[in-house]
Amino acid sequence: MRILCVCTGNTCRSPMLAALLDAALHSRGVGASVESAGTAAGRGESASSGALAAMARRGLDLTGHRSRPLADLDLTRFDHIFTVSSRHAAFVRSQGVPAERISVVAADRGGVPDPWGGDDADYEAAALTLEAEATRLAQSLSDSP
Repeated sequence: MRILCVCTGNTCRSPMLAALLDAALHSRGVGASVESAGTAAGRGESASSGALAAMARRGLDLTGHRSRPLADLDLTRFDHIFTVSSRHAAFVRSQGVPAERISVVAADRGGVPDPWGGDDADYEAAALTLEAEATRLAQSLSDSP
């Protein structure tokens, strides 16, 4: 199973979601490749300091993360694409990805607010939401045939 997590700059929300989802799937014994990208990402930027700190508090290491634009990827390779907002989902759909392969995390809350430029509390709030969503997604994906 190949999974892609998508946000805007690929330095905060999508790398955090990818790390959390990978860990949640691994703990359930589900084999998956979990990657991330951004709709307006530069190439090769590290994760933001807030994202690094929020994931470190959870025992996850984002120091090796480097951003990449969604445009650099062959989106047909991914079984599931998880976006952090409906705007990102619409962009992915505009790239020819069928809607049934795209899901917005925390859709019931309007997605996940961008912590970029915020303080530790903003990153922690985003991380808590993403952590809950990663757990929910891992449960759903592990129950799927």
